Amino acid sequence: MNIKRLLLFAFVVTTACSSCSKKDIMRPASGGPPDGDSSSAAFNVTVSTIAGKLDDRGNAEDGNGANARFWNPTKMVYDNRNNILYVADGTVIRSIDMQNNVKTYIPLGAIGSSYNEILDMDVAPGTGGTLYIVTKENDLWKIEPNGNVGKATNIVNRVYGGNAVGALNSGDHFDLPNGLATGANGQVYFFNEPWSTIHRITFTSPSTGKVELFAGKALTERGGNGNPYPFRDGRGEEATFGSRVSDMAADGNGNIYVADLDNELVRKVASDGTVSSLFQYKNKIGVDIDGPVATAQSNNVTQVTSNQDGSYIFFTTFGNAANNLSALRLVRPGKDVTTLVGYGYSGNYGDGTGKTAGLGQIGGIASTPDGKTIYISEPGRKVIRKVVLH
Repeated sequence: MNIKRLLLFAFVVTTACSSCSKKDIMRPASGGPPDGDSSSAAFNVTVSTIAGKLDDRGNAEDGNGANARFWNPTKMVYDNRNNILYVADGTVIRSIDMQNNVKTYIPLGAIGSSYNEILDMDVAPGTGGTLYIVTKENDLWKIEPNGNVGKATNIVNRVYGGNAVGALNSGDHFDLPNGLATGANGQVYFFNEPWSTIHRITFTSPSTGKVELFAGKALTERGGNGNPYPFRDGRGEEATFGSRVSDMAADGNGNIYVADLDNELVRKVASDGTVSSLFQYKNKIGVDIDGPVATAQSNNVTQVTSNQDGSYIFFTTFGNAANNLSALRLVRPGKDVTTLVGYGYSGNYGDGTGKTAGLGQIGGIASTPDGKTIYISEPGRKVIRKVVLH
């Protein structure tokens, strides 16, 4: 009997320690389920710098990898048609290929004055490779491939802001549109920050169409102090957004994702205008908490992107590190939230694994269709980073 008990004890100890050899697998940083809990995603993550020289500000200088220079890299979009990453760099657009060659796609002056910085952009569905961009002067531009560069066509030219609906160009439709996404059928969605609304453009020709309110209850006064409406999910005007939204993205199914910074959430807007939250709402908690979506929380949400089928929604936050390094996180809708980079363990900026790398201020993110690679722009450090999930 004693021998049997000894053998049983040895078997239990060996089994319990069989997971001890699992190293460098990403687990929730705080508040998440323990290792082995199947409700939580697990990833090997590596972070590298692929373009730009750290802290070296250039004037849109082309080149390979570290030989390239960026001025103010922010919003990005990945075009699976040609495996090109497009980067908004102030008032120009840069392209980065799979060999990390950086080229100027839209040069300085092509979209107007040097103050007309790009606020957001997205690639239209289909094989054409057309980009849409919105700018600081409340313009809408279409960028079409023209050989190795892009041809810029102005669709809406409005310096003054507004929240008007109706025929495209019949009024001031754009007002600090800090979010743009393209729909599955070629629509363009944009977020007017001072009004806390998402509008939709349905085109009837390349330069004409209809603008209509799609989601969000409009503020009664432009540029009011904060948002007087309580937080609410719902359809169309029944839903409310925070007074600051910094990014939008779309998946291939026609769903729109919103980085609702003030409400510290990623919001999903279905094709019928129904708004939902991808994890719980608990305003101003100031900390990232991983785990099931019923308990996960966020320290603000600054940027958002999606893989093709919407099963992986990547977003960035202020993070938990003492020196305020940013975090890259992942929500699997209906399942869980996982921090990929930005645990705050090392507190150091740099490349490495998910638990050792550190991210600077993030200006934009973009995902490949399979969700295995995420690109990050850092306007403060003047570089482009790549995060690979294994």
